[in-house]
Amino acid sequence: MVICDPTYCGTLDIYYLGGHIDYKQLGFGSEVTYINWLDGTLICKAQDFIDNYVGHNFKANDGTITLDGGGKEALHINRIGLVDGFPPTLMPVPLRAITSVVIDGGATVHTSCQVYDAFLTYDRNLFCHGKQNVVIKATWGYAFVPHDIQYVTAQLCMNAVREAIRSRMLPDKVTPILEGGGNIGVMFRSPKILTINEKEILDRYRYREAALI
Repeated sequence: MVICDPTYCGTLDIYYLGGHIDYKQLGFGSEVTYINWLDGTLICKAQDFIDNYVGHNFKANDGTITLDGGGKEALHINRIGLVDGFPPTLMPVPLRAITSVVIDGGATVHTSCQVYDAFLTYDRNLFCHGKQNVVIKATWGYAFVPHDIQYVTAQLCMNAVREAIRSRMLPDKVTPILEGGGNIGVMFRSPKILTINEKEILDRYRYREAALI
């Protein structure tokens, strides 16, 4: 069962990184079942882990971002706002473009705003104080998944497969994961899977939310 859209890497990426893995080493009954697990479970969980680690996704997004005005010329993107009417679990960054900025229900002022990855500036004006009083229609994220993120996704999956094979002596832990019922995200936190190499790449994409004053 596919639980998300596996777009950060493909099964061939995992294959080329680690060579051919015999599906029998993981206890699968067929090659097809193993490939379906990679595509429908492992890659999806790796994507989720990456998104939560860096605080945003690597997809092309568009929608409405609603924020509190801070009485300053710069308005930082953070999780206290709303995305399409709901509190976001991931930050809507990096901003790519804005098509409308409305403050306190007035006219759009987006032509006077400059767009940066994680904030806007309102030239020679202030985003006046208020609760949920700045409404931004924008696009954010990435038109294409960066190549190093594709690599990290595939490498995490390959590391997880190798660790699952190594841990085959512990079927009580591995079997539920292979069957899709365990918390596979726990595996990705292991230093044997999230190695220093992958961590250093992901750290370059992390956004720090600005302190609210």
